[in-house]
Amino acid sequence: MGNGKIFISYRREDTSGESGRLKDKLEQVFGKENIFYDVETLEAGLNFDESIAKAINESKVLLAMIGPHWLRVTDSNGVKRIQKEDDWVRKEISEALKRNLRVIPILVNGADMPDPEELPEDLKDLTLRHAQELTSSRWNYDVGELTKVLEKIIDKKPIPNPQLTPRPIPKPQAKSWWEKNYLWALGGIVGFLFLVGMCVPDESENNYQPDPIAQEDKQVSTLIDDPIQQDEITNPAPSQSDQSIYNELSLAPDITGKWWLKENGVRMGYFIITQEGNDFTFDYYYFDQFSGKGYGSYVASERAIYSEEFILNDTRNPAGFAFVTPDEGGSWSGIVQKYAIENNATLSREY
Repeated sequence: MGNGKIFISYRREDTSGESGRLKDKLEQVFGKENIFYDVETLEAGLNFDESIAKAINESKVLLAMIGPHWLRVTDSNGVKRIQKEDDWVRKEISEALKRNLRVIPILVNGADMPDPEELPEDLKDLTLRHAQELTSSRWNYDVGELTKVLEKIIDKKPIPNPQLTPRPIPKPQAKSWWEKNYLWALGGIVGFLFLVGMCVPDESENNYQPDPIAQEDKQVSTLIDDPIQQDEITNPAPSQSDQSIYNELSLAPDITGKWWLKENGVRMGYFIITQEGNDFTFDYYYFDQFSGKGYGSYVASERAIYSEEFILNDTRNPAGFAFVTPDEGGSWSGIVQKYAIENNATLSREY
């Protein structure tokens, strides 16, 4: 492999939206400088014909985006543009074929490969090239398969210097012994005080001193005769304030399942989360490819989830995330750190 650009050839009337979406995905993998997309890449005032030729000369791959209307687009006189010698799409593909670039037909949204007789002579060789499909229903998978092919031809975007460690994502502090066991401790104290009170003799009028053995037998008899009282003494109910604290610390929203990840508004794969109480484990998928895993925890006082370990398959650089929920776990917003880069991010169950 070596340096080289990926040239995206498309018709605005046919696959403009899909081409822009593909460009964004490929820039994340190969870098913006390695993608030629005429709308954004050409500078104002430049000769379009010369700029296109220069870009193709610097490229190793041309992606010919072919949608359902690619052949049928006409000019104001009703002439199919693909049959006109000055048609830019025809020029781009023809020039790439002449220079023996890797030309990959990209069939978008169910489009078929054109028949040779439907194409001008200088484009007939296009029909001999193996095509890739892109469909809306399985977009991430299809783009992932295309990316695998392009990685064999174009260098991927370099990983940032691992010495430039960004601000670490905060992690929840470990709970103290009291936070983990305070209900048991309170219950033990209440039970102890109650038993002490039961054992103190009743100093009523005339300083009557009851027989301690008879008094103990009476208490035992009372407990046996009244099982409800016995249960209340053995298992005292927590106070209202204790119950409120218990609910806040123990209840976590349901985060089990698939969560789509967006970084700076761009979809970057998804997490599959398995939850057990306030703790969870997760697998991370990028372009439907398994790319990492880890575990984390939910902190009720912050309404937040934190990764305590996040390992990416292709790097040892630090990775992690922190998300806060505004709606009891329906959605999450926060930050994600991967490849020593930190981005604003969101989690959603909706695609």
